[in-house]
Amino acid sequence: MDKVRNQTRTTLLDVCSIAFLILFPHLAPLPFYSYAVICLLLIWFLLRKKGMSFRDLGLSKSRFTPKTILAGIISGLVWVVFMQFIYIPVIKSLFVVPDYTEYNFIQGSLSKLIMTISAAWLIGGFYEEIVFRGYIQSLFEKWISKSSRIPWSIIITSLLFGLYHWQQNTFGIIAATLGGLYWGFLYRKYNNNLWIVILSHALFDTITLLLIYTGVFGNLA
Repeated sequence: MDKVRNQTRTTLLDVCSIAFLILFPHLAPLPFYSYAVICLLLIWFLLRKKGMSFRDLGLSKSRFTPKTILAGIISGLVWVVFMQFIYIPVIKSLFVVPDYTEYNFIQGSLSKLIMTISAAWLIGGFYEEIVFRGYIQSLFEKWISKSSRIPWSIIITSLLFGLYHWQQNTFGIIAATLGGLYWGFLYRKYNNNLWIVILSHALFDTITLLLIYTGVFGNLA
C-alpha cells in the first residue's frame, strides 16, 4: 500500500513539474531568461530525489564526441532546409501567413544579433532540449505502455513543445511542434544522446536568426 502511495505521489509531482516547466517561463515576470535557472534547478532536484542526474538524460561527457558534433550539425542543417524550402513555401501557398516579426528587432544591430544567438544556444538549444526531450519526453516514456511508448511520448511531448511557443502565431506553433517531432525522433534514434539535439536545435536557431538579420528569412524558396 505504501508503495502505491509513493508511486502516486511521485507521478503527481512529475505531472505538476511538467505543468510548471511549461507555464512558469511565460507567467513569471523574470528578466532575461532567468526563469531557466529556476526550472533547471527544479529538474536537478527532482532527478536527485530519484537517485538520478543530468547524465541520465543524456548529458554525460563521454557522449560528447566528434561523431556527436557532426550528427548535431548535419541534423540542424537538414531542419533548416526543410523549414525554408518545404514548410514555409507550402504553408504560404495554402494560407495567408502573417509575417514573422518576433525577432525583427535584431535587424540592423549586430550586438543584438550576437546577444540573441547566445540566448538561442543557452535557451533554445541547451535549456529547451533538457526540459522537453531530456526530462518531459523521458517521463512520458515511463508512463506509456511499452508497446507504444516511444512514438506516443514523442508526439505528446512535441504537442506540448508547440503549445509552449504560444507567443508565436499559429504557424509558429505548428513549426515548433514539427521541430519537437524531429528532435524527439533524433533523441531516440541516437539512444537518448541529448548533446545531438542540443547542437541541432541551437544551430537551427542560429541560422534562422542570421536569415532574419539579413532579411531573407522565409524568402529562400
